[in-house]
Parts: sequence; structure tokens; C-alpha cells
Amino acid sequence: MNLYQTPPRTIADVQQAIKAGELSCRELLVECFQNIEEKEPVIHAWAHLDREAAFQRADLLDQELQRGRWRGPLHGIPVGIKDIIDVKGMPTRGGLESRDQSPASQDATLVENLRLEGAIFPGKTETTQLACFDPPPTLNPWNQEHTPGGSSSGSAAAVAAGMCLAAIGTQTGGSITRPASFCGVAGLKPTFGMVERRGSIMLSDHLDHIGPLAHTVADLVILLDGMTDQATYLPLLIEPVTAAPRIGWLTDFFESRADTAMQEALKSVRTRLETAGAPIRDCPLPKEFESILEFHRDMMQFEMVQNMGADYDQNGKFYGPAISQVLDAGRKLSQERFEACLDYQNLISQVMRRCFARAEILISPATVGPAPDPATTGNPCMNSPWSLTGFPTLSIPVSVTEDGLPLAIQIIGHPDKFDDLLLASQWCENVLRPGFLEQCP
Repeated sequence: MNLYQTPPRTIADVQQAIKAGELSCRELLVECFQNIEEKEPVIHAWAHLDREAAFQRADLLDQELQRGRWRGPLHGIPVGIKDIIDVKGMPTRGGLESRDQSPASQDATLVENLRLEGAIFPGKTETTQLACFDPPPTLNPWNQEHTPGGSSSGSAAAVAAGMCLAAIGTQTGGSITRPASFCGVAGLKPTFGMVERRGSIMLSDHLDHIGPLAHTVADLVILLDGMTDQATYLPLLIEPVTAAPRIGWLTDFFESRADTAMQEALKSVRTRLETAGAPIRDCPLPKEFESILEFHRDMMQFEMVQNMGADYDQNGKFYGPAISQVLDAGRKLSQERFEACLDYQNLISQVMRRCFARAEILISPATVGPAPDPATTGNPCMNSPWSLTGFPTLSIPVSVTEDGLPLAIQIIGHPDKFDDLLLASQWCENVLRPGFLEQCP
């Protein structure tokens, strides 16, 4: 059963209508809860829902509009929050039964920022257990015989099914990009450190990122602006982006791991981008890149033990087989190996900057292929390298397979030139999104 919301509601679509009083915050929230009531029994995207609080918030925001106060483009927008991030008044379970079920006493920093901007929180979205690899209860809205990806499973599925207009996810390996790709929505992993992590369950101090999932590049930027106290990026996209970016096309490591469906989609994407005017060069990877997955794995495993080892000792019976395997492996790693991982992280982050000498962005597959079955959350090999380097990535859906599952590309930016990534991604979306929407059910 395909439960993808067609055509998708976007923040850009509704923000002016809300501002002008043509659509109330309550009316928009009613639409989202109608989709929740219809599709949640099948999709299982939500770990916790608070309908009463959400509608109280919507009515308050409608009253503000009547008094002439509009907080900005997130005013009245329903946003799902991954259940490893604190929302005041809601529990943070992290997919683990043994965790304290009492409501959080305060918002995470990013949630506090979104609240100030006028966002509404219908509830907490499902995550794989402590944002690791054990399959979640959530199923893919496009086809329930396939995974939505992990670990931001509920966030991606809720957006795809029209249960909210956007959601927040986290990524240590590929936990924003992969579920966004498998569910046919856009995902942004910002540059490492761009989004404050206070109030979220930590896996890895040197790898954890927080970022938004939505339907379009513009919506991702609206969410990012709302989440942070840093620069405002939305003005970049107010004027149409007409200049084609110089693109470095990543081969070898990435294309060799892509399945046949993804390889065919990449050929089509490259042709469409070149036809639209983008100069594209194959971009060979440095030899140091060959070891990146091993270093990422060991750093993640070692730091997860530091953050979760004590609870695992006490509550190990509640932990799934995948996260247990990660923690058991992490205990076998030495401090010397961890320090080698830190050295490698610094080295590869510097070396990979060379790939941008003749390109504003790099492009690779977002995933190995379409969503596999629900026994797995998919292979994060396309995404883990960028979690290790901390480079920003933005994924956009580009096509639908013959079996009716979405495929996406991953656009990688220079860590010191975030504006370039957003502008180039907007241009690529302008070229590629119409074709994707034509293939949607």
C-alpha cells in the first residue's frame, strides 16, 4: 500500500497562506492529524503523540496572527521531533523500554529555538533503539514490505505520509540521509557542530549531527534557520538560483557499491544536470579514503561505549542484538585505536577539501539502492564518510524504481562554504524534482 502524500504539502506552500489568514494553524494541524489517524496504524511513525497540547498551541498561534504577530515561516508548522531529543512535557524513550518514562523538564536547545519560531510539535517520532541499527517498528509509507531506513525512521516516514510538514532527525552514520532517501523526502546533515546537541541522547561526541527532513531544499533551510542561532540562510534562496554549479562526480568507492537500479538512476541524473548546463568532472578520491569506513566504525563503537556502556551493563537485557553487538565490539577497542581514529578524522577532513578545487559540490548516491526489507535499516556506507569528515550533505529524491520505490542523490558541500551547498542543491532540485514528482503515485 502506497501511503506517500501526493502532492506533498510544503512549508513554502502554506507559510504565506497562514500569514495572510487564508489558512489557520488549527486547520493545517487538523489535516496532519487526519493523516495520522488514517495512516499511523499502518506506518507506526510516532513514539508519542500529544494532540491536546498541539491544538492548544495552534489556537495560541492563531490568536497571535489575529493580533498581527507572525513569527516567521515556521509559524503554525507541525514538526515531528525524533525521540532521542527532549521536548518539554513529553518523554524521551529513545526506543528503549528501560529508559525513564517521565516527561522532559525542558526543551532541547534546537526545540526551544523552533518553539520560539512558531513550530508546533504533534509528538515524538520513532527511532531505532538508541539511534542504532536494530529495526524500528516504523514501516515505509511507499511500501510496507520495505524499511523506512534508520535511525530517523519515524521522522522520514511521518513527513512522507503527510503526518507533519517537516521533522528533525540525527545522524551518526547515515541516519538522516538514508531514511530520507528511502522515504522519498529531502534530508540535510549540516556541517558538524552547526546545530547545538544539548538535550539529545549522545552516541558519539565526534560524529553526532542533528538535521531536518522535509520535502524541498527551501523547507530544509527554513527548518535549519529555525533550529540554530547562527546565520540565516533563507535569503539565499529568495531569488531564483540560475547559475549552474560546477560538480565533482564521485566514482570508484561510491558507484562500485551502488546496485543496478541506482547506477541507472545516476546515469540519468548526470545527463539531466549536464543538459541543464552544469559542468561535471569525475572526481577521484584520495588513497586515504579507502580506510574511511573502518575508522568511522571504530570511532563510533568506542564512543558509544563511553556514552552508553554503564546503562548497557545495568539494562543489557533490554538492548537489541545490533546495538549490543556494537557495544560489545567497542569494548575491545583500545585508547590507542581511538586516538588513531581521531588522527585519521583530522587527516581525511583536510585531504577531502582538495576535491573542491574545481567544484562547488560533489555528488554521490544517497544509498546503495532502494529500501531493502524491514529486517535491516539499510547500508550506511554512502553516508558514514561524511559523518566522519563532518562535511555537510543534502539529499534529494530523483526517481522512482520500476517497483515503486524512491531513489535519491547525495550532494556534498565544502565544510567552510555552506552557502555553496544550498545554492547548488536548489539548482539541482529545480532540474530534477519535476521528473521525480511525475513518477510519484
